Amino acid sequence: MLNTPYAYIVCYDLKQSAASYKPFFDELNNSYRWWHYLTSTWIVLRYETLAELGPKLRPLIFQGDFMLIMPAKGPADGWLPKEAWAWIEGNVPKEW
Repeated sequence: MLNTPYAYIVCYDLKQSAASYKPFFDELNNSYRWWHYLTSTWIVLRYETLAELGPKLRPLIFQGDFMLIMPAKGPADGWLPKEAWAWIEGNVPKEW
């Protein structure tokens, strides 16, 4: 458990119907803060280490699904709405 929340990017390719993943999406929504402007990508701020978060999320998806969890660090670039960039600017650390 971390003393301050850490930013992670969670990307996935889910094969079942969206309703089958309610526990997975509930867990992402329970993050300290979260961002979800792209269909299969979230940025979450969590108090867990990566070694704690992975085992928490993996049982919530199905065999044959794919998921990637990585530390989220900026700066970032892309094409997003203004409010998405404001959230990233305020929540994702610039470490390089």
